[in-house]
Amino acid sequence: MIRLDKIKIVSSIDYIKIIDKNRFDIHYKENDIVSYKFTQLQPFLLYVEANIKNQELIIEFTGKILRDNYTSLINQSNIKNCLLSINEIGFCLLDVEDILISGEIVKVDVTQDVPYPDCGELTKMIQANISNFRKYLPRIINGNFTIEKNVVTKSYKCRLTVYDKNKELKRVENKLFLSQLSDKQKFLNYFEGKVRFEMNLNSKEQIRKALHITDLSFESVLSANVNPIWEFLDQILVDADSTDITAKCDDLKELLRGALLQVCDYDIKKVEAQLRLHSSPNTHISQTLKPFRELLKKINNTPILPLKQTLQSLLLEIMIFFAAVAI
Repeated sequence: MIRLDKIKIVSSIDYIKIIDKNRFDIHYKENDIVSYKFTQLQPFLLYVEANIKNQELIIEFTGKILRDNYTSLINQSNIKNCLLSINEIGFCLLDVEDILISGEIVKVDVTQDVPYPDCGELTKMIQANISNFRKYLPRIINGNFTIEKNVVTKSYKCRLTVYDKNKELKRVENKLFLSQLSDKQKFLNYFEGKVRFEMNLNSKEQIRKALHITDLSFESVLSANVNPIWEFLDQILVDADSTDITAKCDDLKELLRGALLQVCDYDIKKVEAQLRLHSSPNTHISQTLKPFRELLKKINNTPILPLKQTLQSLLLEIMIFFAAVAI
């Protein structure tokens, strides 16, 4: 079951009744009202626009609208409650049933929180195992690790963000949200040791491609039986059988030594032969071999799962769990 931390919906303007116009920004064109816009940043993002010119209702909000149930994120079973929560605020009245029937979902952040003790370590491993640095661009944006597909066409763009959710929740901008929870500490404890994977799908075509669907109805999007986060990682990471060595190297020097070990089938005698072949006559081979022997010992004594296999296990098992809960 797809879970979202942000959603943008477009429906008919017929499905909103504005109750308090004072809470909207009213936009004019030549003395005619063209739209009413409501924007809220705290305790969670909420945007509602009644666009008279285009006869559209636009609604955008984040998963924090669920408050204590935020850990479930936005999904097929709670989307109706999310929209009803907007009505409870009191500035407008949405026709929730008609929106769910005829509305389209045009932007989403597909999200998974997976258990992993060290977000920094995990992001370093992901960065070290990206298969093509021209095609996929790793960057730090607002302190978070991101990978973006390097294409010009908007419909093919895709960005994945990986970050420590517990740490993010403790930022000052989340103080008001946390203060409204029934048990703040229990809530934060849930996210302890959780790494968030968040895929931004910012166009209709991106959503269709990533979720393998043909329309953008609530039913199609929220019941999509795919894991776009894993599919993206599967594309960008090197094959599992070549990730063991990179995951165990601490710096560039070790990575280069590890590459030579790998070429030499982890046979120290073959490594020695290569060093003698490419070194000057004055090179002390025994000293040069020492860090190779230490790295080989480290590799042999610290077995770990290949990164791709580890991520696949984390991401797919979580999806299976929530699918079972939905049933």
